[in-house]
Amino acid sequence: MKLFLFTFSKHIVAVLIMCLVCLIWTPKIFAQDKELSADEAAKKLANPAGSLANLANNISYRTYKGDLTGAGDQSAWSYTFQPVLPFPVGEKGRNIIFRPAFNIVFNQPIYNATDDTFENLDTNLNDLTFDLVYAGNTMKGEHSGYLWGMGLAGTLPIATDSALGGNQWRFGPELFGGILRDWGVIGALVNNQWNVGGSNKEPHSVTTAQYFYGVTLGNGWQILSAPVIVYDWNAVNGEGLSVPVGTGIGRTFKIGKTPWRIQLEGWYYIEQPDAFGSDWFFSLDIRPVIKNPFLFKSNKTAKSK
Repeated sequence: MKLFLFTFSKHIVAVLIMCLVCLIWTPKIFAQDKELSADEAAKKLANPAGSLANLANNISYRTYKGDLTGAGDQSAWSYTFQPVLPFPVGEKGRNIIFRPAFNIVFNQPIYNATDDTFENLDTNLNDLTFDLVYAGNTMKGEHSGYLWGMGLAGTLPIATDSALGGNQWRFGPELFGGILRDWGVIGALVNNQWNVGGSNKEPHSVTTAQYFYGVTLGNGWQILSAPVIVYDWNAVNGEGLSVPVGTGIGRTFKIGKTPWRIQLEGWYYIEQPDAFGSDWFFSLDIRPVIKNPFLFKSNKTAKSK
């Protein structure tokens, strides 16, 4: 327990320092085009088709279980940095949104079938995942409407250890949709990726379905979560399904004029591969809203005309 608390505290401090350095070092990018209240910013951040540029810093802890020897003793820490960068298109509030995710794993367990044991990898960079979507919000009233998006999901083979990365270029279509109400947002995102190149020629077909919701409580508080369901179509004996249920609590507040959101979230896996799969997942997400560089250029171009 002491080791867990020490490790958790160490990684939390690292993320907080990173966010603080980012705020101090580049203060100009945090200036907003339009000042938002905490509740307004909270609703926009919970909407994957929203127009707010932000920098997500996520630190997560995962436990495992399964039939393999020692599976229940395994756990993993990781850190993900994901900038969310919407590019405005037209005058109807639609955006092309790019979301690359840079993931660093600190102690990922890897099963060694020869020795029937698990080995923990040192700190390594994982493959880069991203989505690039055309998205928008279609409103039927002041507080009622729906969100939608379509585009491309992909994985680039940049992992620093072959045991982590797939050594494949993977791409596939992505769709998402949901409803917007005064109380918040609810929806789902689905994509499927296939192997389209790389040194690893093995077939790859994995479907990811993420359901998300955000319920506004007022004063910047929200109940929100976005668990990720995964199905590997090539898994042996149909053991490719992972299904979590989860919830979380978040608070959006302002430092000066800049909205920040801090969110704690937890998932429990009700379905996972029998041999080895996730059991619990916990995360801390810290994200500041930043000035949208694409919106700034767009406005500057319009003024010059």
